[in-house]
Amino acid sequence: MARTVQLTATIATSFEFMLATSLLALFASAYPDRFRTTLWRDGGSKGWNSDPSYRVYLYANYQEMPPMPLIWDERSTQYNLCIAVVTMVLWFVRLCIRGRTLDVYGAVVSNVLYDIILIALWSYSAVVQSSGDFSDPNYISLRPWYLDRGCSKAWPSNRNACEAAKTSFGLTIFATVWFGARCIATCMYGAYMYGKSSEDIDVLCYDGEKSFSQT
Repeated sequence: MARTVQLTATIATSFEFMLATSLLALFASAYPDRFRTTLWRDGGSKGWNSDPSYRVYLYANYQEMPPMPLIWDERSTQYNLCIAVVTMVLWFVRLCIRGRTLDVYGAVVSNVLYDIILIALWSYSAVVQSSGDFSDPNYISLRPWYLDRGCSKAWPSNRNACEAAKTSFGLTIFATVWFGARCIATCMYGAYMYGKSSEDIDVLCYDGEKSFSQT
């Protein structure tokens, strides 16, 4: 059992490193505005969402501008990159804990805590990446156009940006599911170890009582 757990943990750690590296590379390549504005303009030119020039028109005519759609806001790119960095940092922390800790329950609790943090962060990232554009009442978009319509109708110069945005969203969903599954598996392992230790204690107590009664 111990060897199986050790092998599974090694595979999971290696896979998580590749996942964290992929997420960091994708969101770093999109920072600060490599894809966001061009995708916004592409959708705006086809009437799939608001057009950036609409905000310029409102500003030039001294009209109140609606809030910036979060999907097209610079903050969304910053959020995603920061979450990817946090994921990589927590991977290194997990590696250090795995190599140095002798307390099984401490390792289980810390890993579950890290998983819960990452589940919350990547869930929020998924919500941001799939958020709508309601800034122009004439062109309301419930989700980013590239998630609903694909990349076949995008500008030829935007095909790579469109595919990168879709891949980023897909990896975000996968990361959320991965850390959720890891959290459940870690909790199950902790429950198994707790039950095993309780059983061992009961056996020791029984053997002690038996030897005492014989004397």
